[in-house]
Amino acid sequence: MARVFAGMSGGADSSVAAALLLEAGHEVTGITMQLLPEGELLGECCGTDAVRSARRVCDTLGIPHYTWDFREIFEREVIMPFAQEYAAGRTPNPCARCNDRVKFADLLARSLAAGADMIATGHYARIIRDECATPWLASGVDGAKDQSYFLYSLTPQVLEHTLFPLGELAKSDVRQIAARLELPSAERSESQETCFAPAGEHVSVVATRCPEAVVPGEIVDANGAILGMHRGLAYYTVGQRKGLGIAAPEPLYVIALDADANRVVVGAADALSASRVQARTQLWRLGPGTHRVDAMTRYRMLRSPATASSEGDTLIVEFDEPLSGVAPGQSVVCYDGDLVVGGGTIECAS
Repeated sequence: MARVFAGMSGGADSSVAAALLLEAGHEVTGITMQLLPEGELLGECCGTDAVRSARRVCDTLGIPHYTWDFREIFEREVIMPFAQEYAAGRTPNPCARCNDRVKFADLLARSLAAGADMIATGHYARIIRDECATPWLASGVDGAKDQSYFLYSLTPQVLEHTLFPLGELAKSDVRQIAARLELPSAERSESQETCFAPAGEHVSVVATRCPEAVVPGEIVDANGAILGMHRGLAYYTVGQRKGLGIAAPEPLYVIALDADANRVVVGAADALSASRVQARTQLWRLGPGTHRVDAMTRYRMLRSPATASSEGDTLIVEFDEPLSGVAPGQSVVCYDGDLVVGGGTIECAS
């Protein structure tokens, strides 16, 4: 059995993950990552309430609990880049960045240095080993909860020291286990939002760090004709229809954000169609040449058949059928069956 440091957010998922590890005979220690400032209650998964809830769960399970301060690195590696992406006219993916730069980088390094053999989280994903015993990230069996999209950049080296106890379970199973074990988190509400920027509040996060992102500017069509004024690039994302404040004979959508000119570019729905995505490669495990994959460009979309290749730091994904609303800054993730074979941050789409 292994000595496992389990990431504990105080919610049902991470609590059940820790409980299952304990039942399997592992030596488990609960670790809560303090990511938000003291007294900050914006996020249910990493605010002060999460620390208290995680401590209660660990007391119930009879395992040690520690709170580690990751506020400085979280600001530097997640929140500030989040704001900078909006200021650059892109749509960020903070959860993927947090997993890559914080949870499975600094948390893992610190845990191993403290004597852990493995870390574990309550993500709905699996680790599958091939015939050479090499670990691959795979989607969780609960398709509605699968979080492999946000974990796609995890390398085999990281996966060697990682456990996902919930990967084979459905969310309903997890709730039942939490109730059976009478865990304090059994009925705790589940956050579906960015922890540091709940719905409708991301602009304030951006504005305090990158005020240029909330400077008003022009709304134009693809030919440059001025149709109206926008409130600041941080209020908009590619594919958006509502909130434009433009009277037009046909529905208009945001088709591009021009940060250099501080312009929001709008057009008809067909202008959002894209078959080819170019991304900055974060991970690629299939080698040279082109490969058939199923890919997705946003969380919870259906995977679409495509051909993909990666050379250097550039990943090209060409979809069999056009997609709508592909936003620079988001992630494109490629699958072979259930296995994650690569992905990257979208630079442009055409």
